[in-house]
Amino acid sequence: MKKTVFSAVLAAAFGLVAMQASASDGQINFTGMITATNCSVSGGTGTDGAAKNITVPLDTVSTDALSTAGATAGDHPFSLTFGGSGSTGCTDGTKVTLHFDSAAAPTGYASTMVDSATGNLKNTTATGAATNVEVGLTTAAGSQINMYTSNGSPQATIASGTATINYVARYVATGGASTAGNVASAVMYSVIYN
Repeated sequence: MKKTVFSAVLAAAFGLVAMQASASDGQINFTGMITATNCSVSGGTGTDGAAKNITVPLDTVSTDALSTAGATAGDHPFSLTFGGSGSTGCTDGTKVTLHFDSAAAPTGYASTMVDSATGNLKNTTATGAATNVEVGLTTAAGSQINMYTSNGSPQATIASGTATINYVARYVATGGASTAGNVASAVMYSVIYN
C-alpha cells in the first residue's frame, strides 16, 4: 500500500512538472550580424597621430573664459581616421561611428570618467587640478556629443578604404567659475560598423 501511494504521488509530481514546463507565454528571438570590417583607428589633424590610443592636446585658456557655469573655451578641432594605408578589412560603403564606454556601459567596458548629468568628461587630474571644469566633445558643426549616452556621435562612410570623423574638444565650466590648474581625462571607445 505504501509503495502504491508513493508511486501515485511521484507520478502526480512528475505530471505537474511536465505541465508547468510545457506552458509558455511567448518567445524571445535574438538576431545579429558578424562583420568582417575591422578598420584601424588613428589620430588625424589636431592629435598626436597615434594609432588606437590617441592623445588630443588641449590649448591653454584663461579662467576668465570659464567664469560662469556652462561657459566653453579652447575649442580644439581634431579628427579620427578609420582605415587608410596598411589597414585591411575596411569595406567601402560601411558606416562607422564611435560609441563611448561610459558608466552606463556593460561591466568591463564602463568608465567612471564620464559625468552622467552633462555627458562630458570629468577632470581626473590628481594633483594641482583645475576645479569646476570638464572636457566636452562636439561635432565639427558644434553639436554636443553626450559621451554618457553616445547621443550625437557622428557617422562616416568608408570610401576607398578610409573614413574620417571630425570633432571639437573644449573646456566646459561646471558648477560656477573654473579655477586655475591642470586638466586631464580619458574615455574608452568602441567602433560601431553598420
